[in-house]
Amino acid sequence: MSADGWRDKKFQEVFDIVYATTKYRRLLDPGFGIKDLERLLATLYVNEGNDQSGRGCLGDTVSAATIAAHEQVLAEWRRDLASQGPETRE
Repeated sequence: MSADGWRDKKFQEVFDIVYATTKYRRLLDPGFGIKDLERLLATLYVNEGNDQSGRGCLGDTVSAATIAAHEQVLAEWRRDLASQGPETRE
């Protein structure tokens, strides 16, 4: 494994877990809407910027993967809504 290989592996691991759990929540929690996901992402971006004490490489990797997974779910959700008629949109 290269010097940065651990970073790629950790990113993928976190991305996969966050992506799966967020998709699962979307499917099973009727109280979880697209606006909730957008607010969650906004909070994650604020937390990413609040790094005065330094998270280090691991923390930065986890943060980036978490945001990327949520962004992916949000993009898919928006695509799903766009492919539906206006009467079925949230």
